[in-house]
Amino acid sequence: MADVEFDGYDSRYDAGHVTEAREGRRWVNLAGGLVSVALLLGAGWWGYRIAMRDVMGIPVLKAAEGPARVAPENPGGEITAYQGLSVNDVAAVGVAAPLPDEIVLAPRPVELSLEDTPGLAAEPPPELVAAAPEPPVQPLLPLPEADTPFASTSPEALASMAGEDLPLDPLTSVGPLDDSAADAPAAEAGPQITETAPTEAPDNVLALADQLAAGAAPLTPVPEVVAEPEIIESAPVVPGGIGKSLLPLPRPAGLIPANATTNAVAAALTDATAEVDPATLAPGTRLVQFGAFDSADEARAQWDKLTGRFGDLMLGKSRVIQSAESGGRTFFRLRAEGFADEDDARRFCAAITAEGPDCIPVAVR
Repeated sequence: MADVEFDGYDSRYDAGHVTEAREGRRWVNLAGGLVSVALLLGAGWWGYRIAMRDVMGIPVLKAAEGPARVAPENPGGEITAYQGLSVNDVAAVGVAAPLPDEIVLAPRPVELSLEDTPGLAAEPPPELVAAAPEPPVQPLLPLPEADTPFASTSPEALASMAGEDLPLDPLTSVGPLDDSAADAPAAEAGPQITETAPTEAPDNVLALADQLAAGAAPLTPVPEVVAEPEIIESAPVVPGGIGKSLLPLPRPAGLIPANATTNAVAAALTDATAEVDPATLAPGTRLVQFGAFDSADEARAQWDKLTGRFGDLMLGKSRVIQSAESGGRTFFRLRAEGFADEDDARRFCAAITAEGPDCIPVAVR
């Protein structure tokens, strides 16, 4: 039997174990490298986010826009359609409900346009409406004839009525005072004449002036009342004074008061206003509307106020009062006619509304 020789060992028998160990170490190294790369990438991303947060600011939580709670549109729930009909009683009772004796349809809602709202007063309740008292009728007072002092207000006529010559130009007709006359004693100048307040004319003189300015026909002449100066026999002597009073002459009683002249001008403007029938206006005519009123008299009174306030603007304008009905109520529109085009009407309304009253440009339809 042959003996075993241990000296013939060959290293090739251990080659398989060495290869497996090397493969295991390679996979471990590969996994460690991947983990290291992932850590590096994570650290880089984390640093980037921190840097961006510092640049853009810390995020703040904001409340949501809008109310936290919203009430439902129908708090009681949705209403079933077709409720309250007589046919519903068929399912509930078995017989349809009887028809009513009278069926009234609800009227359509009516709203006034924008141009009809200004100036329209609310309708008072019937129980508060009382019959308005009629204004007292004043009798006509007698007026002077054409040859009375009221008929002429020229300087010559006023001078003749006053009894003395009135200077037409006080700056040129009055001569300079003489020094000798100023230095003379006051006692040598004769009796002293002191101006007194003119006698008040009767109360009916102003009423007569107003009626005359309004164009009333004269009935009988009125006696002229002229103030006479009072002569003082013994007046105190003032050293260095003048002997005659330089006060102006008393006002003649025949002068017409200034308020009567103003009333006459306003009455002339009012009478000269022509009222145009709305039916005669052609479609497209440019108008302006000052408001809507409950009656035509109120509209005319408003026109008179506007004429007295804006006399220059209202020249050449015609009054138009148009009645209209809305919702069973009749109202009257106050309008003015006499404009060339829409721009002219707009300029007019701009000047009127700048002072307060309402004015809207409109066109005839």
